[in-house]
Amino acid sequence: MKSSLSFILCSTFSLLLATATTAADAVPRVSLDLKQGPNNPRNSEGAFITLKDGRILFIYSHFNGKDDGGDHGDADLAARYSSDNGETWTTEDRIVVKNNAGMNVMSVSLLRLQNGRLAMFYAMKNSELDCRPVMRTSNDEGKTWSDATLCVTEPVGYYVLNNDRVIQLERGPHKGRLIVPLARHTLKSEPEKDFDWKAQVTCALSDDNGKTWRMSEALFKAYDANGKRVTAQEPGVVELTDERILLFVRSELGQYFCTSEDGGDTWTNLKLSPLRSPCSPASIKRLPSGQLLAVWNDYDALPASLRDGRRTPLSTAISNDNGKTWLNHKALEGNLASGFCYTAIHAVGDWSREEGTVLLAYFAYLASEGITTLRIVNVPASYIFEPGPKELLVMSKGYYDDLQPGPFTTLKTAIGTWTAAKGQGMVEATERGTGVRFVGGTYVTLVLMLPQPTRLADLPAIGMERYTGAEPYDVVVEAWVNGQWREVARHDNSRKVAINHLVTFTEPELVTNKLRFRGNTVKGALIFDGNKTLRPNSYFND
Repeated sequence: MKSSLSFILCSTFSLLLATATTAADAVPRVSLDLKQGPNNPRNSEGAFITLKDGRILFIYSHFNGKDDGGDHGDADLAARYSSDNGETWTTEDRIVVKNNAGMNVMSVSLLRLQNGRLAMFYAMKNSELDCRPVMRTSNDEGKTWSDATLCVTEPVGYYVLNNDRVIQLERGPHKGRLIVPLARHTLKSEPEKDFDWKAQVTCALSDDNGKTWRMSEALFKAYDANGKRVTAQEPGVVELTDERILLFVRSELGQYFCTSEDGGDTWTNLKLSPLRSPCSPASIKRLPSGQLLAVWNDYDALPASLRDGRRTPLSTAISNDNGKTWLNHKALEGNLASGFCYTAIHAVGDWSREEGTVLLAYFAYLASEGITTLRIVNVPASYIFEPGPKELLVMSKGYYDDLQPGPFTTLKTAIGTWTAAKGQGMVEATERGTGVRFVGGTYVTLVLMLPQPTRLADLPAIGMERYTGAEPYDVVVEAWVNGQWREVARHDNSRKVAINHLVTFTEPELVTNKLRFRGNTVKGALIFDGNKTLRPNSYFND
């Protein structure tokens, strides 16, 4: 057993967001963050479409004003473009639909219709008794759009259409049918009735590319195994390889599934699926390679004590059997204090050998900044298909967990005394525990004074978490030897994502009583201490 001075500074996964993804790296990266700002309290619920000239059009809900960005706040539909398969995006919004409803317009779906036109669907929210989906089409690749056509004329009520949900059937006797999955909460003809939060599921259907619409035969609810009614909100649909349609809804028990064999008119009973989650929406689409891709808040990745409604982690998984089983659960976002939901999925690039990329756009609350963002992440196919762990491990109590978060210049701990210049040292509390952080800047410094001289080899597995994905990132670890600082390790942008970033000392036999951590970073780095279990914490937790 090593001396009492031995300790482990546990590493978490790096948040390296490289400016480009290569086959060798094959890691997800953030290509756009549309953060809330002045008179823009929220950006959310978008959808993608590839244009004929190869550009990608992304349209999303852009909220206005100084309120809290609630679902009933003023919102327009705004657009951004990418000319390089989502690697970069235009920097200015183009307003596609100005709010012309009583409350807002929001929650976009985009389709390339089989007649070649573009179709845009969204919710026109006039009141809590009148929220209905509408459709517009474009003959000029989104430069201009037709007038809005209601997908639901009667009965008038509050119908929720999530973003990126509408499909057009590609095979079978109902080929060409448009299906708009809806959760109905109330009817305008029954204002005296309470708002039905649990909702009933239905669909709007069109067999003529949206010229005319009708409601599906079925209007149905969800129940648990004991016959008690449960939530059935925010449905989505995906076409299966056997010509059935899979419908999925969120509930307080997880994702419920049912299927239709008649093009969405009637459905089997909703049953609990293998995708366990909080009452938060999943997104499911078929990849060009044939598998179904699900993106959802994977509760199987959390211990039971943390399944308390939080919308995290945000995970991916694939299915080879039309949704019966799901493989390769991967946590894309794992910050337990943050939240992630309302995902759009769009495949780009060359999928002939599963070498394409999936663009994911989702709403995120970033706990570290106390703000929200609409985040676009480029996810390589190799990441999706690589087997991954299903369970996230939560770190146990560590040396710093009893310390009060906040700035310090001198900090006494069980493993030694940390010192920092004013404004450069922080005790940082995170969902993984508490650690020591040096803030961003040009070679900001933390010094750890050990109680007695110790071999570097007796300090195994020292590790650091990159506190932000932004560049530059360069951290030097130095030991005080023979009256001078001597570099003994370095972390820089060559570090790959999703590996345990342990410090490897170049001269492990050196003896020192003092270590110096110097960082040239935008937001700094976080140092966790010993006896903690590593929890894979995802890529994008800044």
